[in-house]
Amino acid sequence: MKKKRRFSVVPGKFVLVGGILILLGACFFSYLYCDKIYFALYPKKSTFTKLKKIRSKKKEQVIHYLNQQKIVGSQIPENKAVVKYFKELLSLYKQKAYLGTKYNQIERKLEELFVVKLGEFYDLLFVSNDGSIFFTIKKEGDFLANIYERRFDNIWLYKKIREKTANNVGHDIVFVDFDYYPVSGEPASFFIAPITENNRTLGYIILQLAINHINYILTNRTSLGRTGEVYLVNEKQLMITQSRFIDDSTILNKVIDTEAVRNALEETEGSKIIVDYRGKRVFSSYEKFDCEGTQWIIIAEIDEDEVVTEFYLAWEDKLFKKSLKYLEQYSFHESQQTIPEHLVDTRDQIKVDVKEIMKSKNQEILYTRGVATCTALTVSFPGKFGYLAHITPTDEVYEDIDRTTKIFLREKQTNFVDTLMRNINRFDVTQYEKSYLRFGVFSTKNWSFKSILRKLIENGIDISQIKILHKNEYNLVHIIFDYDKDQIWSQWKGEYTQTPYMEHCKQVPNFGEVIKKVSRYER
Repeated sequence: MKKKRRFSVVPGKFVLVGGILILLGACFFSYLYCDKIYFALYPKKSTFTKLKKIRSKKKEQVIHYLNQQKIVGSQIPENKAVVKYFKELLSLYKQKAYLGTKYNQIERKLEELFVVKLGEFYDLLFVSNDGSIFFTIKKEGDFLANIYERRFDNIWLYKKIREKTANNVGHDIVFVDFDYYPVSGEPASFFIAPITENNRTLGYIILQLAINHINYILTNRTSLGRTGEVYLVNEKQLMITQSRFIDDSTILNKVIDTEAVRNALEETEGSKIIVDYRGKRVFSSYEKFDCEGTQWIIIAEIDEDEVVTEFYLAWEDKLFKKSLKYLEQYSFHESQQTIPEHLVDTRDQIKVDVKEIMKSKNQEILYTRGVATCTALTVSFPGKFGYLAHITPTDEVYEDIDRTTKIFLREKQTNFVDTLMRNINRFDVTQYEKSYLRFGVFSTKNWSFKSILRKLIENGIDISQIKILHKNEYNLVHIIFDYDKDQIWSQWKGEYTQTPYMEHCKQVPNFGEVIKKVSRYER
């Protein structure tokens, strides 16, 4: 009897499971890299989309936070114990017994309540209907004062209470926008809640709210890179949160009169590349919104220089080759000039030898000669200091050095770029001053350029801060560097050229501009 042949379905199952795993892997890959792919293809659209999402999220967080504090504040006038304490303290105040035993007992109970239920607030004030401030937690300069005193005439909080008292209207809790409160010596906002009895206003409970938590929401810069920030502006065009780029307080001190603010006041919402309050080109996403009856503008921005740098990194190999070809073919004849006479004589200048770094900070002029297979690197903070380095092929930036040669060189190998940046970061600039640094890279060969670019980017430098001067038809170049006047002159000499080619670095486009020209960044 012949046995029937059985066909196994196991291979089919493996194919099915394998297909599902591949599909899941593709979905997971897309989830992880979708934003990066979108940015690489459409850097402008991607950046605006990202800023809008961040802006919307932070707006929701701010509104939610204030709503939560309003809910807490609205519960206080409904708390029977608090109303009881309010009446008792007011009675003691009128009897001028506000420093007695009874007063102290009530005060301790209110302090306990303040710590347990009102932890987000800075202070709690009780104000009578005639304007007397008869209780505060902090006991600052407003304690036992009266809101009708002339010294309080310009304080927005007291103007609001005066209006409510004069009109005797409104039993709802009212929000008072952030303003400078001289009593505390800092910006503050307030919630005003009336205390009523038999439809008669006895006075007001005031909850003072510091800017700290809202400022924390806005200054949490997750997903905003090195130069991104989100900030709030009020109707007076005053910044009400802290700038990322200014050490001194910008809260209610910095006027923001930019295109984003003006557009927000007129159009409510939008996105655009503008010049920001620092004078830098930024991607800006803005929106005017209502928060407790107050009009605020929320703005999310990031420097265009950082966006262009990230775009370059997304296509590094391809764009570097294109930019190199552009630099080799591009004619910089409009930048060819005659060197000033005072720079011709090098006797009063400081020479930078091969494999050496020199710094100038007292208006000294630096120069180096005979840069052939080497690379010259200038770093300047115009008007403050400058560095000139003469980098040899034994440096790390020459990636084509084979492993055997590197082993042979050992301690002789240098790392000038990282050494320079380490010194600059430690001794010369703050984190936010790095954007003012300017870099010049000079060589007749292109062996070091890509690595120098990568190292500078890793050190927080944007490619718009870098200029690459490359002329492969010449044999060597001399550099004269005057950081104080922000001038770098390069004199190029070739084997078959009788007249040296003199170039002023200021006229040469920066690497960010080159990338814009050779790529599809503008689409």
